[in-house]
Amino acid sequence: MPVPARTDEDDATLIARAREGDAHAWEIIVDRHLPMVNAIATSYRLGSPDREDAVQTVWLALNQHLPHLHSPHHLRPWLRRVTHSTCVRQRHHGLRLRPVDPQALAERPPGEDASGPEHDPEALYLRKEVHEALHRAVGGLTDPADRRAARYYLGQAPAHESTPVERRRLKRRLHRLLREHR
Repeated sequence: MPVPARTDEDDATLIARAREGDAHAWEIIVDRHLPMVNAIATSYRLGSPDREDAVQTVWLALNQHLPHLHSPHHLRPWLRRVTHSTCVRQRHHGLRLRPVDPQALAERPPGEDASGPEHDPEALYLRKEVHEALHRAVGGLTDPADRRAARYYLGQAPAHESTPVERRRLKRRLHRLLREHR
């Protein structure tokens, strides 16, 4: 049976005991540093559930890193750093997952997804169609200079392979080919 840890022990001693499975030492570590972790999480103005998730993530990280902490006497700065980075991640995660009002969603123009037009299935399909038509048009080019310019225009070749004159000629030819394939 582990010897109960005293509350006046330093962090390094408590960590050594916690590594050996002393639950009371772990509780003292948490009780000692919880006010600081909570204060940092509160300073990020996270909502209550997000703040609680961040704090729990900090303690989980400590539990996972406990056997590998190289400087147990630097526990407080380590917890500060982990709490800040966890809160930053939590805030970014919260910004990506904003709640959507169903009424506002119903008022959106058709074809616009809640996450923006770049994720709208119809817009994605149309972009794919344009991309395929462009590649069909480029496939119809017979002049090697036009092919080089087309590869440059599509971002598949370095700029030095085509001249401005070739690029202008290509654009005109691509437009003509696109009109023909419609």
